[in-house]
This record gives sequence, structure tokens and C-alpha cells, in this order.
Amino acid sequence: MEQLFELRPRKDLLDPTFEGYKLSLDSLPVYKHEVPVAVEHLKPNEEQFSFQHVKTFGLHNHLIDDPWSDEVAFFISKDLQIFKINLHSLVSQSPEFKSVWQLPRHLESRDGWFNASLSFAGPELAVVTDGGGVLHIVDTGVRTPANSHLWQAKFSSEDLGNSEPFKITHSMLNTTESNQSETLSVLALKVESIDKVESQIALSVFGCSEKETPFINCLEWVQYEHVDGHWSFKQLKRLAIPHGLDYASILSPGKALCLIAREPLGIIFDSKKNVAAPLENNERMQDEIETKVAYTWTESPEEVTVWMTFDKQTSKHDLVVKIESQTLKVVYKQQTYLDGELAHPISVGSSTWTLLDGKLEFILSKVDKSLSWNHLIQSDLRGRKVLDAETAADYESVINMTMKETQAEGGGRPPVFSSEQLEECDDMPMDESCVFRFDGETNKFTHKAILSGQLLFFTQSAPGLAPAFCLRHDVDGLIWQPMGDELEQSWGCLHTAALQALGYIQASKEQRKFTVAPPNMTYAALCDAFSHVYIYRQSNCTSTGVEMVHRPTGRRVGNIARQQVLNIDSSEECLGALATNSFLLLLTSSSLFSIRVNSD
Repeated sequence: MEQLFELRPRKDLLDPTFEGYKLSLDSLPVYKHEVPVAVEHLKPNEEQFSFQHVKTFGLHNHLIDDPWSDEVAFFISKDLQIFKINLHSLVSQSPEFKSVWQLPRHLESRDGWFNASLSFAGPELAVVTDGGGVLHIVDTGVRTPANSHLWQAKFSSEDLGNSEPFKITHSMLNTTESNQSETLSVLALKVESIDKVESQIALSVFGCSEKETPFINCLEWVQYEHVDGHWSFKQLKRLAIPHGLDYASILSPGKALCLIAREPLGIIFDSKKNVAAPLENNERMQDEIETKVAYTWTESPEEVTVWMTFDKQTSKHDLVVKIESQTLKVVYKQQTYLDGELAHPISVGSSTWTLLDGKLEFILSKVDKSLSWNHLIQSDLRGRKVLDAETAADYESVINMTMKETQAEGGGRPPVFSSEQLEECDDMPMDESCVFRFDGETNKFTHKAILSGQLLFFTQSAPGLAPAFCLRHDVDGLIWQPMGDELEQSWGCLHTAALQALGYIQASKEQRKFTVAPPNMTYAALCDAFSHVYIYRQSNCTSTGVEMVHRPTGRRVGNIARQQVLNIDSSEECLGALATNSFLLLLTSSSLFSIRVNSD
């Protein structure tokens, strides 16, 4: 059970006397530069029609900042070149755009791919994907404007993709205490067809069904190890998040995750250990051999037929079936019902299984048709060998009783009230988002906080920290920093800054595409999909501005909260936005706009 915690704002960061923003007509320097190669924004194809597809494509930010250097930014062009931008050169007529690496292109067509994404895991390491299923670990060298070092790929992997598109959401590099090895953790978001997801438990546990949507959101946490100069795959965990993922990050030192999502969600696959509940121990099986009839089976010279009975409402999404040449496994929801080594090898290609009215039937094709099977699964005494299907039907009532007993042992019991007795005020909203901490060692959610406000945006933090996120609190936007696991105190999120009235303002901007804020939080910028940018300077912003006088008292006010509106000279859609302490950058398909917001 998760430990509940609260997101407690710091009162010293709130301003209950805030009176609003004053419209400023001061002009801001805007520099427009043509990019060397155009930026292409990929869109969903006809088969990618879910809401999460639209969200993943539509809100992709093509501008990437670097937590280790505030002097550079990056973007990926349509021919999959990565360009480094020298931010200080943008105020001149000769901006510096340097191509640092060319992504390999394994297919000509990018139909159905996600947009290419880039994440910096360390001061000299990055992970990149072309959006089509391939992950690259790249040595970048020190990423400063003066460094002309070209990037070099150190490792390329399809462990994440399997030819399916994905988007990198975060990455982190950690060194062991002995400095003998490094572990790279990468988070990748995928939107997959329910039938194609590799899972160790049934997806119906999370309410997934093709009637609702044929797609499911999967967050994959993959780890690579660097030993003796070589990178290798270490581990993969997969989490199912049916109702969409709003935020995901790796917590230092890389042993836990922070997520913002709606329930239900949970882990469905671990490459090192099975996440399904294991079979009961053999001693208990032997004690209850007369009542625990889990399956019946029969054989002919060519094949073995196995029957298992579940509830009549059982669908294929309630089951995970794995047929291999020497093993057979059946998981019903989260519980393993059959798992073990077969008496003799079978032909996987000609073996099948069907489900009808809760009755699961396997037809296993023998490899050696001269052998007679004395048992189905080695050391499993819960099976009964019968003459034919009619004899197997006699055991169905016993198996049904066993199923009911098992569900009762798991806490299943009829409800003490009917849902018809509930009134409207008793209804618990099901669309509440929560902040979760997921522990990678136990594969469990350890902490949970219910969000009382909407997620507005998330922003880069200091090197080695998870990105911070901004939540609406009353009318304001509060910045929260997930804690690392190095701290000895109980895990939570720290309130680090406040953007006055941002929650109220953002709710009124229907055409908004991006919201960004710099590390020092002196302003926030809301960028429409086309033309308009709204800048909201906080009262602690000391950059250029006129001194104002409070008329009723005659008091001179040096710094006030101000609003500025810019009309960008472009008919192209805004594809990226990035805020630094000095500059606000906007990227379109052919141009990069640099707005000097604050003086150095």
C-alpha cells in the first residue's frame, strides 16, 4: 500500500497581496534567423488515432535544453541532423548553428514514427532516438559553444523499440561507489496496440479492453551498463498506464521513478523477474490434491489437449498465455495458474489455444509422436488425465469451485451495498491525477499524493535532478521539485518557486501550445501555436522597465509584475519553445526566433 503524502506549499513563496500584471508596451529585441536545415514535425498516420497519439505528436517540443550548459540549445532537423545553437551568437547577424551528429536512418519512410527525441543523461553523454524504434547512446564531449567536438555513437539498441516508435522522456547516468561501472537509465513512452504488448500479467487488471480503446500507454524503463569501455543491456521494466502519462522522471541515484498519471497503473513486465504472483508451493498442492484440480488433459499419438476453466466472462485480455517448446505458462489476471516444464518437447508453431465461455483449451503438437505422456507438467499434481473431452467436462464443476475458493482467499466477496444506493455526492471522481514514487527494487508504488490542481508544465532542473513540474494552486502556478533518494528524510516533492496567477492565466489561453519558464523563474512565457507569445514577468524580475508611482500614496514602485505581448513575424506553426534566464527561443519549421527578455 502506498504511503500518502501531501504537497505542502511554502507560505513565504506565496503572495496573497498580488494585484495582477500591468501591461507593458516596452518593446523587446527579437532576432530572427533561418535554420540551416528545416525542421519537420511528424503527425499521426491513419492508424494512430488515440488521444495519447495526438498528445505525443502535438505537444512534442523540438527545442532541447542542456542542464549542464546554459549557453547552448539543440534541435533535430528533418534529415535527422542534430544542431547545436550558440545562444549568445543569436544577438548577432552571424548565428552559430553547428551540426554535431547525423542519426543513422534505417528506413526511408518515417510514416508512423514519433518525432526524434534527445535527452542528456550526463555532462558528456546523451541518448537519442530517431522515433522509429532505435536508441543510440552517444558520447558528446563537453557541450560548450567553444567545443567543436563531433559526437560519436557508442552503442545502438533496439531493446526498447522492437520496430515500434517511442519517445524519450528522461535519462540519467549514475556511477557506482567504486567507480568500476556506470549505469544509464532511460525512460521511453510508447503507445501500443493492446494485442502487441508483451506482458507478464493480464492487461484487464488495469481495465484495458478493446471496447474502450485498442491502444495502451506503456512506459519502458531500460538500463544499460558501462564496464571496461563497453555498453551492454542490463534490465527492462514496463509499466502500463492506460489513461495517459503526464510526467515521468528518474530519481537520483536511478533506483526509483516519479510519475504523474491517473489510476490504475502498474508494472506488467520485468526482464529479470516475473511480476505475476507465483504458483502456490508444492507442499500445499499435495495437501489439497483432492480439491485443487486446476486442469484436465488427454493425449493422442499426435497431440496433447489441455482444458482449464475460468469465469464465463473471462476474455483474452484476462489471460497471459506463453507456449514454448518445453514449457507452458498461464497467468489469470495477476495470479499464475500454470507454470512449469512439459513432460516432453512440443512443436510451438503448430500448437494453439482458444477461449470460449471461460473454457481455455490448448492443443499441443508432439515432437516425438512415439512417446506417451505420464504427466503434463513436471512436479505439478493438480492435473487430471482423462480419456476424452466428455470426461473432462465432469471435472468442470470441481474446477469452478476451486476458482471461487481461490478468489475468496484473495479477498473477493460480494459487496455489502449496491451501487444504486450511492448518491451523486458519494461518487468518487475517477479522473484524479496523482504523483507516484515507483521503487525499482520492489516493483511497487511506495508514495502517492493526489493532485488538487492541474499540471501546467514541467521544466529542467539542476544537473542530476529530476525535472521540476508546475501545478495550479488556487490561481497561481507552483513549482515542485521531486526529491532524490539520497536524502534520509521521507520522500516527497519540495515547493521551490511560485508563478503568480499563472494557473488562472493559462486557463484562458485556448490557443496555447507551450508554457516555459527559465531556471531562475523570473518570468513565464505562454506560446500560441501561431504568432502570439505572452510573457509574464514576476515582481522579482529586475530587468529593464520604467519606475512607476502608486497614485493614491505617491509611493515609487521599482519592480512590478508586468505582462508583455509579442506578435511573431511568421505564418508557420511554433514547433518548439525554450526559456533561459536571458533568452526566450521559438522554433518554426524554417526559422529560430531569439527574444532578449532579460539583460545579463
